[in-house]
Amino acid sequence: MEGGEDQDRLIRPAGITRRLATTRAKEEMGMDQNAKSRITRIQLALENNEWLKAFHLAESGVTDNPDIMPFKYLMIDALIAGGRFDEASKKITLWREDFPKDRKLGIYALHLLIYFKEFDEAERLGETLLEGSQNIVEKRDIILHLAFAAHGKGNPRGAILLLNDLLSEDPLNTDAYETIGKIYFEHARFEEAERYLLALTDIDPLHPRVHQLLGLLYSEQGKWDEAIMELEEAVEIEPSDETMRELGWTLNMVGDRDGAISVLEEALDMNPMNLQARIDLGTIFMDQENYERALAEWKIAQKQDPGNSAIKSNMEKAREKVEKDRSISRH
Repeated sequence: MEGGEDQDRLIRPAGITRRLATTRAKEEMGMDQNAKSRITRIQLALENNEWLKAFHLAESGVTDNPDIMPFKYLMIDALIAGGRFDEASKKITLWREDFPKDRKLGIYALHLLIYFKEFDEAERLGETLLEGSQNIVEKRDIILHLAFAAHGKGNPRGAILLLNDLLSEDPLNTDAYETIGKIYFEHARFEEAERYLLALTDIDPLHPRVHQLLGLLYSEQGKWDEAIMELEEAVEIEPSDETMRELGWTLNMVGDRDGAISVLEEALDMNPMNLQARIDLGTIFMDQENYERALAEWKIAQKQDPGNSAIKSNMEKAREKVEKDRSISRH
């Protein structure tokens, strides 16, 4: 199955593993101390981004204690954390045959159906799960995924209606505000997008994505100063190579090329495989008439994406400029 990595730029399925953690404490009641200790070790490995370690610990737990469901949930968490979505889906399908009434397995299945863009099936499963939802946490997860399914089927209005219904029951639901803001942004309804994203900042000013989204929103409208302010805030809260890249390019758009180069180089220090940051850096060096540096960056970019015709064209232009400069200097 082809996954959701290429799903549209703004709307992506939200993770569910963090929401399951609040209910695991109840499930651990009645377990022996050894099982509880093993579960704690797996959770710590996941918190430390050691997904493979968490997977092997959970796998051992499932083998030794096949009826203790949290070991299964944690194995799925580990596979999702490691990007092994096909394997996670196979485990869920297998275990749902053995435990057809287990609702958490159903919600995991719903999440992965969205990831794999199987929206019709996700809608059917979500509506079935919603009929028997047992608490507000579970209900909001299901509604959120039903909204993703509606959006994926080309029904943004239906998605927004679902999310607004969710907000009427859970007015502090940050996922709903974020997703509505993204949908409006995607459809160029910038005022509505800004309204929901600013409402999200009122609820959670340190939300890891909202300032990045506002930065992109303002960039799209050419509001460069506002965009820079929001992206700098995003970098301060949760630095990432992609947010740094967006900030770097925005600085370039206001003419601060030195600042842009510094930020883009920092983004590439964080993630040397960020292809767009590499391309942006080459473009700025080209604009500065630093053709050798531009050529050097695009050579690296071409190794990452050999079939990219735009990179090839840029390299040819930079190479011509370098050869011309060298010819002039020889004479």
